[in-house]
Amino acid sequence: MQINEVIRKYRKEKNMTQEEMANKLGVSAPAVNKWESGASMPDITLLAPIARLLGISLDELLSFKDNLSDIEISNIINDIYAMFNTESLDTVFQKMKDIVKEYPNAEALTLSLASILYGRSLFFAEDRSKYEDWIISCFENLLRSEDANIKRHAADALYGFYISKENYDEAENCLRFFPDESPEKKRKLATIYSGKGRYEEAFKAMEEALYAGYQNMSVLFHELFLTASKTGDYKKAEKFIEKESALSELFEMGIYHSNAGRLELALSMKDNEKALEYIELLISHTDTLTDYMKSDLYEHIGFREVDPSLAETMRAKMLAQFAENDMYKGVRESAGWNDFKKKYY
Repeated sequence: MQINEVIRKYRKEKNMTQEEMANKLGVSAPAVNKWESGASMPDITLLAPIARLLGISLDELLSFKDNLSDIEISNIINDIYAMFNTESLDTVFQKMKDIVKEYPNAEALTLSLASILYGRSLFFAEDRSKYEDWIISCFENLLRSEDANIKRHAADALYGFYISKENYDEAENCLRFFPDESPEKKRKLATIYSGKGRYEEAFKAMEEALYAGYQNMSVLFHELFLTASKTGDYKKAEKFIEKESALSELFEMGIYHSNAGRLELALSMKDNEKALEYIELLISHTDTLTDYMKSDLYEHIGFREVDPSLAETMRAKMLAQFAENDMYKGVRESAGWNDFKKKYY
């Protein structure tokens, strides 16, 4: 961060207005505004008073210890790991504290050090409680980061710590840093519900995460299929479609969803006879479109009721597409089309 960002960040953390800061320093509010916007710099004689007012060191104010490169961070981490081979955990702990104090704004470094110490203390410390206050304070400070990734990793680490302590209320508080629709958040919430004995809610949260996970993976496999098809690599395209179909079967999505991709593959490969086979299979199984709603994998989700006429509506739309859309022109010219027409039109 630059000095203007440092001033703005710590002033806000103190819940201090620009005018209040100006009054305490004996300057005008516009002067503070210019510092924070980067339009001007504070007079050198004001640096120490500003640092004291914000409760930070001059190094922090001037960011002397702020801009560590990835290589510098990596070198520090490697040195710490090397110390574990020759020094006691207490000695390494003290070194970590000194490093964080020296580089207070190097958030990625702080996150790494606190995570390493937490992991080591779990397995190698007879009394890990003496490290926990520092570890937790590091993660809690990082929750105020402006870097969303740092903030989420810190929240994730705190969640794990509180779960290990069976402190489910604090663990749940950490979840506010995760997007509401995140499958990861739902999974973590399920762990909390289960820990609290709220098993119905735990099932519901896990089932929602399971269903969302299926959808994400299915979309990914289909995108991979489309990309492989565009490059003419039909062997790979077929592999991705078969994975997508197997996924649908595993998650009990029903016959329709398990074969829809295979129709697209046949069309992509201009295998009109095979495409017609899958068209007939899909037409005769439109009633399985909502089979997943009947699966006990998702029995606690409570899906919205579906219009009973959905299967017939879908069937009619599909038949219209097959008869009119240019995508199916080759299918309409295939040997079996006339028999198909007699059967379904």
